[in-house]
Amino acid sequence: MGHTYSAFRFFHSAFRIAAFAFAATAVAEPIRVALTFDDSLKDHLLIAAPMLEERGWRGTFCIVTDWIGKDERRLTWDDVRELISRGHEIATHTKSHQNLITLLNAGEEDEIRREIGESAAKIQQETGFAPRFMFSPFCCQNEITERICSELGLRQAGAPRYNFGSNNCDSVTTFVNELCKSGTVRADILQHGVSQADHGGWCAFADRESFRKHLDAIAELERQGKIIVTDYDGMVSDCALKAKAWPRHGVLSLSFDDASFGQWEAAFPLFAKYDARTTFFVIGTNRVDFMKKALAAGHEIGLHGFRHMDATPTVEERGEDWFWKTDIVPQLTELGKAGIPIRSYAYPNCRRTDRTDALFFSRGFARVRGTGKTFPPNPNPFDPKGDKLDKWRPVATADWLFIPAADFLKARLVPNVIMGEAYHTDIEDILRAMERAGDRGEALFIVSHGIARDAKGISMKTEWLERMLSSANDFGLLVRGIR
Repeated sequence: MGHTYSAFRFFHSAFRIAAFAFAATAVAEPIRVALTFDDSLKDHLLIAAPMLEERGWRGTFCIVTDWIGKDERRLTWDDVRELISRGHEIATHTKSHQNLITLLNAGEEDEIRREIGESAAKIQQETGFAPRFMFSPFCCQNEITERICSELGLRQAGAPRYNFGSNNCDSVTTFVNELCKSGTVRADILQHGVSQADHGGWCAFADRESFRKHLDAIAELERQGKIIVTDYDGMVSDCALKAKAWPRHGVLSLSFDDASFGQWEAAFPLFAKYDARTTFFVIGTNRVDFMKKALAAGHEIGLHGFRHMDATPTVEERGEDWFWKTDIVPQLTELGKAGIPIRSYAYPNCRRTDRTDALFFSRGFARVRGTGKTFPPNPNPFDPKGDKLDKWRPVATADWLFIPAADFLKARLVPNVIMGEAYHTDIEDILRAMERAGDRGEALFIVSHGIARDAKGISMKTEWLERMLSSANDFGLLVRGIR
């Protein structure tokens, strides 16, 4: 049946890490850590989520859909929607928590498909949020279950999982220190029950205080620079970057908007040459073939609207439901069918409000990109006629365009500066801004539209892009997309 592994190897022997350890590197890298919670327990909302949020973290909650509302110990669908609205990740833990390998050995591949597919569909039906990951019960999975997930538009969670609870509640510090020695770059710290004194659950911590001390120990490890806590989606994408000096390096976050699919694809070799990643915020649903190629090359796909509607006036005039059903649902539905994972949204014309942000966050989006009243005016305003040159300012002096690189994976709203001749882009000014980001350990967010050697208007010149990518390493910058 191929390679199969079980989480129980770790539940009672957490220090047996060799099976999953990555080769040690000469430069120690902080481990990307996701905090996951299995089995749809009520305490995940009542206890775990608030404690995570106090520390600026978001968790990944793995839902067994048949258990939702089963008894007072379990989450309800209202609870799941509440977790989503607060920025947490929801994943499927199957329909009824059956051992997938046992089903596979019995020739029940169709049942496996139902367990995974019906659970994911139920989550989307009840919440409007399409889960991206499947966490197998007992961590029993192999390449066949992975193929089934892929066919259903999901990714099978593959990072090593290490359970903590009643039998090892005080051991996370020692455990992570051992992982650091091994060269491991990512780890899934798993919890089931978080308080036996409340609603219990498998392997539950004794009480809230015991669970709090566990999280405090994780926070201290993050403070020491040994780990970075992110959600599962962020952990998986970030591990591909091979960061060498986090959090002291900077980040150049690149994204491209609209539908310049041919130009974007032509630039793939240039991104690959410099080991750079970007996010393409697409209009419509016509080029799923491009989107799959972009994902295969390590890039991200985000939404830019089915009809490219200006969210702020549309919501004010027509209401949130009309805007969502007209401009967002068609894209989410079609891309979901095609297996394109979506976590981010870029506002057309960059216009946003707290109200529109709350709408996207309540529907499971992890990050939005835009400006609006939260930020000062763009230092390089749209000015194709040259009427606003007196308002042009160096990007490196616009403090609101930069955030600490250590906060990059946590920020839910990010700003941007747009490059193109219509914005009077000065590539030397952009390079100075990149140098600042590297020197100060900051993230800088830059967006454009098409990519071409003779690009005009609001698009990126190829020579600009190559200068930025070739300079990024010298400036100490990782180049990645919006996530």
